[in-house]
Amino acid sequence: MIQGCYCAQARCVLDPALTPASTFLCMMSRIGIVSIALRQTMADHSSMKSLYAAVGYNAGNLLFTNAVFRQLEGEKTRISYRFNTEQANESFDAVVIPAANWINPQMDLGHLATAIEGLKIPVIVIGIGAQGVDYGADITLTDGTQRFLKAVFDRSASVSVRGEFTQKVLETMGYRNTRVTGCPSLYCDFRDFDAPAREKFKLQRCLIHATRFYTGDGVFANGDGPNQRLFRFAFRRGLDYLYQSEFEEMALLFGLETLETMARRPLEILKKIYRVEKQEKLAQYIRTHGRSYLDVDRWADDVARYCFVYGTRLHGTIMALNSGVPATLLWHDTRTREIAEFAAIPSLDAKRADISAKGLRRAYEAADLDRYYRRRAENSAAYVAFLKENKIAPALKNIRPAPAAAALSA
Repeated sequence: MIQGCYCAQARCVLDPALTPASTFLCMMSRIGIVSIALRQTMADHSSMKSLYAAVGYNAGNLLFTNAVFRQLEGEKTRISYRFNTEQANESFDAVVIPAANWINPQMDLGHLATAIEGLKIPVIVIGIGAQGVDYGADITLTDGTQRFLKAVFDRSASVSVRGEFTQKVLETMGYRNTRVTGCPSLYCDFRDFDAPAREKFKLQRCLIHATRFYTGDGVFANGDGPNQRLFRFAFRRGLDYLYQSEFEEMALLFGLETLETMARRPLEILKKIYRVEKQEKLAQYIRTHGRSYLDVDRWADDVARYCFVYGTRLHGTIMALNSGVPATLLWHDTRTREIAEFAAIPSLDAKRADISAKGLRRAYEAADLDRYYRRRAENSAAYVAFLKENKIAPALKNIRPAPAAAALSA
């Protein structure tokens, strides 16, 4: 079903010099964007399950969704993942799909493939990625996802991928017309900011994040990997924590669950994850130090209070860097590693990271922000070229350049 129209103002880091106005002739102007909503409000949801599904099970999805809406010119209309094909053919010049780590064995995109297979207009996928444990992983796809890829490549001049690993994975499947552009969120600032200055490191002004979804069967709680250590370190030191997909903590934080209404088993698993005996103490920590956002502009404004952001969340890291806050990503799979390498995001191998006060200080001091912003300016050329190749006009209004190297080095 076709939904409401959005015409967002852009503050995206694309170089206007690369795209003279004359090249916008014959560009497609009516664009249907397959995505989640640009923002959520608590008034829209009476349960955590409803809210969780609305953000695509990860609030980080809001970043690349909003980025794409702000980066494209034309009349943009959000449509659902089960859009009406006949109506889309009549209403749009093209369908754009902001994507994530969809090339993985668990994903089944058969429902989306069915809709795309009936389209007679171009389909432009932006920022799709492959996910495996490491670069040597063998990725086997479901029939639905294979159909999705074929349908997309049959209707695209090229497909935007997150990194060279994804590009190589697709090449082994016979798809060669790809362009490495990273994630669209890399090129969008959600707030105006000055070049980050090296202020004095203060542990209590650090924001921590890690990667987990539901508590599940408790296997995660019994582990001692970097993600578990991040939860425990933040809790032990009383640091603020960014929740993007942690179902139970977000339910408590948003007031959609209480200790009295939450099932006993998830609470017991949470206590193991954080290594705390009293659930009341854990709930107090989550309500006092937990941070979770349903609106990217508020997220960007709030992150400015921190001196450093650290952890395994890709979009939590990008939001900080593109809001003028130093950050380091602990990459822990192909998805996070390939973008960190492509975009020169300050990063460390999560398995080797020193998750301690001294370790955070060293990561803060070593983070090469100048390199990240310079690489962002360079990579934006590839992103602009990709959009032009697919006859999509980049939004060039209110574009600000990367912060000056001199300011970063001061």
